[in-house]
Amino acid sequence: MVDREKPNPAGRDDLGLAVDAWKLQGDATPLEGWFIRELGEQGDPIRLPLSEWSGVLGRLAEARGRGEGWPPRLDERLTGFFRMLLRFSRPDGRTAGLAPDRTEPESPRKYWRGLLATFREPDVGRVLDWWFPGRDVDPVPPPLPAWSSGDRVLGVLRADWTRRGDFLTFDQRDAGAGTRFELYGAGTPWLSSEWSTPDPSTPSVLPEAAKPTAWATSSNADVAEWSFSSGGRRVTRLAMMLRGRRLAILADQLDGLRPDDAPETRLDVPSGLIVAPLETPGGFLLKTGAPGKSAQAILIGRGALEYEEASRRMIVRPLAEGGDAWLPLLVSWDHARHRKPFRWNRLTVAEQGKVCPPETAWAARVTWGRDETFVVYRSLGPPVRRSFLGFSTTDRFVVGRFTPEGDVEAIATLA
Repeated sequence: MVDREKPNPAGRDDLGLAVDAWKLQGDATPLEGWFIRELGEQGDPIRLPLSEWSGVLGRLAEARGRGEGWPPRLDERLTGFFRMLLRFSRPDGRTAGLAPDRTEPESPRKYWRGLLATFREPDVGRVLDWWFPGRDVDPVPPPLPAWSSGDRVLGVLRADWTRRGDFLTFDQRDAGAGTRFELYGAGTPWLSSEWSTPDPSTPSVLPEAAKPTAWATSSNADVAEWSFSSGGRRVTRLAMMLRGRRLAILADQLDGLRPDDAPETRLDVPSGLIVAPLETPGGFLLKTGAPGKSAQAILIGRGALEYEEASRRMIVRPLAEGGDAWLPLLVSWDHARHRKPFRWNRLTVAEQGKVCPPETAWAARVTWGRDETFVVYRSLGPPVRRSFLGFSTTDRFVVGRFTPEGDVEAIATLA
């Protein structure tokens, strides 16, 4: 009678003889006897030490792939052994609970994919797809997720490669007034697919191509800026995403407005989203219909924000009567944040002790509840030193955190 509780190294030796009999003579009888002795009905090894499971299963998979005439009756226990090893493995493919001096396959991905090619079990394949997604490649660092062209208006603001990671793509390579874009956060596209400032006289043609003007990426934020002309006016477009904060800014700066101008910026809203006005003037709530998912789009500049259901567009119109205007749209997709009351107020910006008009420099403080406050600053005039809330800067764009102590900590800047 076999003692099923005590590990028996002889089982490994018996396997070697059984595999040789199959490979050299085509005789599966010794293998069948080994399966009965060493594997339970569900494929669980009876005496084989855990440290040897992967090696033994690899030998059995190799034997199964050699020659014709493999007895199908062996597959039930063999595939059960396959699943059993999976249960005792970490997500990186290495067997759990082994001593540090125990050897494992150099490439767990290659090992498991090799087993899957032999056994072709869909349920195991599903798990391996989660553990080892994509093609079989050598493990190398992935490319940097955030990128922007220095020659063309084409780029992506992105912090990571995770399936639920946030990103904002933009593309204005074509000679048209619109930017192809998508703002994606928490697994949902919130704004997409065109961001435009149409020219009333020639709505589909740009006098000159859009050109990149700035790009910055860091562990805190990604910022891209580009400029073009539309309707005889200069448009400077900015996209910024704060990493890990589920917050973005989409902004247009319109230069050279005439008193009789009626420009507008349009941003498309994907189908399927529910759009409703916020209590805060100039803001809208976007919902998917699923619990726990929402976004807020709030205009914090000198303008008006409307939503047109027929075209599914957010429309921003400046209130400036001539001169320059900056229209920042703040977008948040942190559902927990949205439970807190939102408010914003314009700040006083000073230059050499004198208050700057909004056509020269603009700043605002935005707050959710009591514990989350940001400041946004934009210089529309020459880049000289200006100050607000005791914070001094020569940068033309700043987003920062306003601390409980009353200090401004810059998160993202453009010089």
